Amino acid sequence: MSVHAETLAQQPVVSSVKWKIAAQLPPTNGETVSIGLAGPLTGVTNDVLIVAGGANFPDGLPWNGGKKKYHNDIFVLQLKRNGKFHWLNSSSQKLPFTTAYGANVSTKHGIVYLGGENEMGISNSAFLLQWNNQQQKIEINKLPNLPIPLTNASATVYENVIYIAGGETINAVSDNFFSLNLNDTANGWKQLPSLPYAVSNAVLAVQSNGKQQNIYLLGGRKKNTNAVSDFYNSVFSFNLSTGKWQEEKPIPSPKAAGTGIAFGKNNIILFGGDEGETFNKTESLIMAIANEKDELKKKELIEQKNKLQMAHPGFKPEVLLYNTVTNNWNKLTNIPFPSAATTTALLWGKCIFIPSGEIKAGVRTPQILLGTIK
Repeated sequence: MSVHAETLAQQPVVSSVKWKIAAQLPPTNGETVSIGLAGPLTGVTNDVLIVAGGANFPDGLPWNGGKKKYHNDIFVLQLKRNGKFHWLNSSSQKLPFTTAYGANVSTKHGIVYLGGENEMGISNSAFLLQWNNQQQKIEINKLPNLPIPLTNASATVYENVIYIAGGETINAVSDNFFSLNLNDTANGWKQLPSLPYAVSNAVLAVQSNGKQQNIYLLGGRKKNTNAVSDFYNSVFSFNLSTGKWQEEKPIPSPKAAGTGIAFGKNNIILFGGDEGETFNKTESLIMAIANEKDELKKKELIEQKNKLQMAHPGFKPEVLLYNTVTNNWNKLTNIPFPSAATTTALLWGKCIFIPSGEIKAGVRTPQILLGTIK
């Protein structure tokens, strides 16, 4: 009991997060302003924040015929001594591939980027990206390929070991759980005990429950064949010592494709996320359209679907605090800006950064949000 009490006493109290816009993505490819990116490669390396790749609809919304475009641009954000943020000129640098929706992990070695997708399909590639301060450029090194191609997977790091959970494969949603020791990459990826459920677009974080370090799997969704997707409010912890999963107190509501970070000694904070209402309604209409034989009725259903997507309310800007010792949830002040999904929340110094992302169906934001924990 005394250890438990001491842990709680040492725990910084999180009462709110104060938000502001730190920067906006620079325009590229003839843009006057950036329209933002979903699923970017992002992370912090050598005290710069990288935003690269990602996907958007530059030629119009998808239900109006716009096609998704995958990118390979690299943006480098630096904090100046005067406290202002500055984009370095990185227009001459490109990723050697277009990509979006991979899993990002910031490590002391650099940014690990796993899987993802582009015009060619889902990837099993893995890379380590490092910012070279002297040469002012990104260096990219290959890591062992993932055992299977994955997109929309979730990843985290503990003691130089990368963990990747779930994601979408070519034919289904995965319940696989893999690890890679960055100190011993020659031995490749290790298969770990399967997830409690097949899931993509979840949050994965390492945190202590007051007794040991666990990996926490929070929320997510699963596509289904001939049925709408499942949206989860589940929380499970993976005991790194015993290798077993345990169910924890669920999130107050389902959350998928949102972001989250471990903070302090016993907290995980979730930002935004999709609860699935509009998503599921859209899926139902898409199935009805596919099954409808009458062309007039099919046209009406298409119009109904397009109107539904056009009227998407955006994702709830909720900020939820989970204490891994007490196993309790608390609601913090909402994000006062459009809430971004399909991106990665980052800790840079003592601040939270949420770079770009999707704010509603087909729409991205160029904003880089900065949150200061109070």
